[in-house]
Amino acid sequence: MKLASTIVILGSLLTAGSIHAKWSRIPIIKEKPVNTISGPGSNASLDSSSGIGRVDSILSSDITASSTVSAGKSFLLINLGKPVLISSSSFVNDGIEGRATLSASADKNGWAVLEEKVFSAADRTVEFKFAGMQAKYVKLELALSKGGMIRNLQFFGAATDKGYAVKQSADGKGGKPMDLINGLGGARVVYAAPRPANGLDTAITYNKFAFPESDEKYRTIIYDFGQLRILNEFASVHSPRPVRFEVFAFDNLPEKEDWRGRMAFDPSDFGNIAPVAVAEDTRGTGTLKAKPAKAVKTRYLALRWEPEFNPPDFQCTGSAEGNVMNIVTTNTITITNADGSKTVVTVTVGDAHGAGASTSDITPETAGQMVAQGTAKSSDTTTITTATYAPGVDPSAPGATPTSTTTTTGSSTVTVTTQSNGTVVTTSTSTTTDSSGNTTTTTITESKDTNGNTTTTVSQSTTDSSGNTTTTNNTNTGSGGNNSQTSTTGTSGDGNLAGGSSPSPSGNGSTNANVTNTISTAATSP
Repeated sequence: MKLASTIVILGSLLTAGSIHAKWSRIPIIKEKPVNTISGPGSNASLDSSSGIGRVDSILSSDITASSTVSAGKSFLLINLGKPVLISSSSFVNDGIEGRATLSASADKNGWAVLEEKVFSAADRTVEFKFAGMQAKYVKLELALSKGGMIRNLQFFGAATDKGYAVKQSADGKGGKPMDLINGLGGARVVYAAPRPANGLDTAITYNKFAFPESDEKYRTIIYDFGQLRILNEFASVHSPRPVRFEVFAFDNLPEKEDWRGRMAFDPSDFGNIAPVAVAEDTRGTGTLKAKPAKAVKTRYLALRWEPEFNPPDFQCTGSAEGNVMNIVTTNTITITNADGSKTVVTVTVGDAHGAGASTSDITPETAGQMVAQGTAKSSDTTTITTATYAPGVDPSAPGATPTSTTTTTGSSTVTVTTQSNGTVVTTSTSTTTDSSGNTTTTTITESKDTNGNTTTTVSQSTTDSSGNTTTTNNTNTGSGGNNSQTSTTGTSGDGNLAGGSSPSPSGNGSTNANVTNTISTAATSP
């Protein structure tokens, strides 16, 4: 009896401890699949349909938008715009019951059935999984014994968010609304609790979570956008039962290393901040939207659901809407200038999630946001190269050499200019922000003539959180130069957030570089 009692007590303690245990960070995935039929990266259009009301909602990026379907037979046909590879599909079911058939075609003449599904009104999600197929047209046919609504139709395949950069205006008011979680916004799941029953990899890849029955009060997902985002509205599609929905924003996520050296999050930290938006689905309709009192500026976003009772299978998908000015992809433009010279601008979008932060300038309202913004800029691996060629030089010709080249990656810029007398001037500029909100801009200029003589000037300007600025200049002249200081690629980071390493402003070049050494320091106040 004593042994049995001891086992029961130990089991109770372990259960209680697990409820309040810290969460382990989820590794960030490099590429995230995107829905082929919605969002600014899609070329899809509705070809035809029958028996479906509000059919335009099918192509909406609003996850709560619904289309009505009556009992009987109905269909919709979607033109993907070009042949694309698809390998899975799904839609959210609001009460319909019957059979669904998914087919694909290259030309609308011959059709291949991808999969058929028989489902009931209790099935919240209807999923299709099939061998990958190249198709330009897809058709969903429904034969229903009970009508209702469908929403959030998705097709996934080869399309991912790699090679795209989403740009927002400085105040977040310009542009058009876009879901920054379920598309090209760069959002990555870093925490999900309790552990999803549909598999962690599937849940974080497609942002579709099926949480198991749990003693935990909340179902929580935390996202890292990879940069500071401005968000105006939040939405949820979830299992049809009463739910309280809360949204939290963190300037910097309060993570700490656990005993294994891995980053971890303590859920009790939610008690230290107030939610930025709250909404309730009191009737259990399965959808809701939450509007904050003002635009939310954040890099880290947490969505938290509190079901009215402990459900055995709670399914949910969240979204966060913000205005987007434009979507940038890898591109090259050649410009012929008035003097006959040519300028070639090449934009190569990086593969880090949230690429494109450096042109989304935001005036921080707090020191914490300043730190988040600085970190976000350094995570931007988008590279912009501007090369100028002298009149008469064809940039596409083999061996064509530009008179000047400027390369910008994240918060770092390198410019190389060849002057008419043969002197090559290299200028590197990088910006970093420390944990106290101090912003430091370092500019290294190296001038090397045809005789090998080099002059290197290092200028460092630091502005603290109060606006006070201190500037230091260091000039080195000699035949050896100080070449180790001329390469700057960004601040260091982890995983796909990294942009490289910044050299020390007082880096050690060759010993004969310091033939002449001039240092000057100036301080200014706002």
